[in-house]
Amino acid sequence: MKIGQNIRKIRELNDLNQESVANMLGMSAVAYGRIERNESDISLKRIQQIAQALNTDVETLLNFDSKKHVVHMENNQGSIYTSINYGTVNAVSESLLEVLTKLNDDIVRLNNIILQNTKT
Repeated sequence: MKIGQNIRKIRELNDLNQESVANMLGMSAVAYGRIERNESDISLKRIQQIAQALNTDVETLLNFDSKKHVVHMENNQGSIYTSINYGTVNAVSESLLEVLTKLNDDIVRLNNIILQNTKT
């Protein structure tokens, strides 16, 4: 995915329109739209400015993947989006499943001990 598409998705998550971001950057909405459509080259300085306007960082603009994570940012209305990396979530889920399985095994074992002790 190209950076323009990443910028657009993050802008939309921030509930901002192209014109408002263009105003923050001191450029026309037409010029800003070209950036989102990957129709113009973009300097590192401009990428940094866009990241700041979108309350995120350059790395997120370059690597954003909506299937893997949602960016942590706060929009003008105070809505907050928290970073989630689904690879990490899956690893944590697997670890929790292991712990729960072990706990369940312990419960079964303890129930068997209790049953044996009540029979005697």
